[in-house]
Amino acid sequence: MFESDDNNFPNKPELALADSKPNWGKTVSTMLLFIAAFFFFFSQNYLLILLITGILLIHELGHFVMMKKYGYKSVNMLFIPIFGALVSGDKFKISQNQKYWISMMGPLPGLLIGSIGFIYCIEVEQFNLLFEASLLLILINSLNLLPLDPLDGGHVVETLFFPNSSSFRLYFTLISSLLLISIGVYFQVYLIVIFGFLMSFKVRGIQKSQRIHDNLDEINVNYKKSYHELSDREYWTIRRIFLENNPKIKEIIPDDLVLWENEKLLVDQVRQLLRADVQVDLNIMKRLVYFVLFMITLLGPLALLYINVDAILTTYDLAQ
Repeated sequence: MFESDDNNFPNKPELALADSKPNWGKTVSTMLLFIAAFFFFFSQNYLLILLITGILLIHELGHFVMMKKYGYKSVNMLFIPIFGALVSGDKFKISQNQKYWISMMGPLPGLLIGSIGFIYCIEVEQFNLLFEASLLLILINSLNLLPLDPLDGGHVVETLFFPNSSSFRLYFTLISSLLLISIGVYFQVYLIVIFGFLMSFKVRGIQKSQRIHDNLDEINVNYKKSYHELSDREYWTIRRIFLENNPKIKEIIPDDLVLWENEKLLVDQVRQLLRADVQVDLNIMKRLVYFVLFMITLLGPLALLYINVDAILTTYDLAQ
């Protein structure tokens, strides 16, 4: 029934090309939702809210610029109420080097700006708004560089050492989930606990995807490409394997080679199973250099805070 000849398969559903221009209206609207949620759930301090929003904006603009530089399509920035912000885009052929710099250029600008501002305030002994903003820049971006999934630090570790390993991604996400839950419980920050539990759903999703990918590897179906590059045979084969691994969904589908009335739902599932083809272009020496740079970027600003912890505590006491 599933011969190799593409002519034996119906045409796959065609998708309109996504708008390549960023949707800044969506960025602004989600930013306003983020501000409102922060005000309602955490603090009515408008200055603090604006500072945090500005820091997240600088962070995500770093990712945005690098993704545009490396040829990503449909690049958009969204704020997620309570949890933060993200930049999304489409590209199915990317190198280790590109992925590394996309991850690093989120926190790196904020850490540089924050460290310079912090050193200046210490030198002139002015513990004002600039001091508080610099401290927040360092803390928020350093937190994002921790080697945990889905933080940028986790993406850096994955990119450098396991760029194409779904098994590593599964265990790394599981360990990250458990660590986030533990950290949240220890510091009694229950938002982190909730986020850790949400990560467990991601672990289950990776397990299901890995099983489907193993099935596709066995029959030599290439899923490391964009949806528009899929042949009709590849689309219908991936669709069939997905349904075989989801029998409850398969029960309501009329026939394997007939377009379902809600085929858009299956198209979305196929698209989620597609993976970027990561080109391994960093040798061992370059990986080591990049990892050292990553550690300096993470630990350098934290060391700066540790050395000047007395000034930070004094400022905090005065603010109470």
